[in-house]
Amino acid sequence: MNKTFLLIYAVLFTVLFLFCAMIWHWQMAGTYFICQHKGIILDFFPPFVHLGSTGDIYLKPQGAVVVYTIWSVYVSVVVLLAAFGAWLLVRLYDRALKKSWM
Repeated sequence: MNKTFLLIYAVLFTVLFLFCAMIWHWQMAGTYFICQHKGIILDFFPPFVHLGSTGDIYLKPQGAVVVYTIWSVYVSVVVLLAAFGAWLLVRLYDRALKKSWM
């Protein structure tokens, strides 16, 4: 059952990560910071502003603290929601999974 949980967790984590990365880019890029060298998905990985690069700045005062705080909430939601969803699916379909996997 442990392999089933890990497989479901990996799938849910991937889907939630991509979804949250797109929301992150839509919400944060251009509002809290500007980075010239990243795309939609890569925008979710720190560092958000590259020091020494032209055009990379935080737009709000104390921007780094705010951005990293919001980013840690996003990462926590992705990890915990994927774990809860995998646990819930394994618990709900325990009998069916045992029949089909064994």
